[in-house]
Amino acid sequence: MMFPVIIDQAGPLPIKTSVKWPSTGTIVVAVSGSAYAQKPGTLLTVKLTIQDTTETVQVYANQASTHMALPTGFFTRTGAYGQCDVTLSAGDGNTFTDQNDHFQVALIY
Repeated sequence: MMFPVIIDQAGPLPIKTSVKWPSTGTIVVAVSGSAYAQKPGTLLTVKLTIQDTTETVQVYANQASTHMALPTGFFTRTGAYGQCDVTLSAGDGNTFTDQNDHFQVALIY
């Protein structure tokens, strides 16, 4: 089993990379990171886009201006060998990130 980390960097979002998709079989994509809200009572959303497919990880921020760890998201993808674009972005205008937030995306296969 392999676990290459394809994104491992601080914010802000968006973060985009191009990777060589390693398999035609099913791959689990793990996503983790953090974000903050400027107003209390805000749903924080970070989007993971691989090619034309988007998934989200979310957490509810009770406090403003506090960096919140997002729950780790696990998503399955089946692709073809070759170059593939991977993008992490804020899900909406209420989700903020800066250099104090850190993001990781790993492939598990």
